[in-house]
Amino acid sequence: MSFISNEEIKGTSTMNMAPMIDFLFLMLMFFACLAISRVTTKDTEIDLVNASPNTDIVLSDATSEIKVVNISISEEGEYKWVTEIRDYIMNTPDAIAQELNLQYEKGILPSDRLNTQVLLKIDRNATWEPILKAIFAIRDAGFEVHPVYLPDEID
Repeated sequence: MSFISNEEIKGTSTMNMAPMIDFLFLMLMFFACLAISRVTTKDTEIDLVNASPNTDIVLSDATSEIKVVNISISEEGEYKWVTEIRDYIMNTPDAIAQELNLQYEKGILPSDRLNTQVLLKIDRNATWEPILKAIFAIRDAGFEVHPVYLPDEID
């Protein structure tokens, strides 16, 4: 006969599940946040056009009334309205949208805003912030924007 029962000698063979449940809950929250952020930041309507330096960019056929506007973004995030005569420095993306609207109201651009294609020529070393600001400002003004990059020249 023993003073200690067999149940107390064996001990309990249960496992504490609380830390595992906490870990699984944290993993579920992490992947839910990741899925939501990927959906909200992904824009599938932005396509880059590869422009050769020796050729002109033609995005439509000759029978349609399409006006092409060239905007460049430098490495420092500076905006320029590029014309055949000279380049005009634009201080903000809103200034680009205002100039587009002004030219639309004056009748310089086609009456259908979708017939104006804005080519956004981006420096390869430019940061994403000025690029996205310009894209959203131009789209908010109701014009079609096409980000363009020039490939590295082959030696």
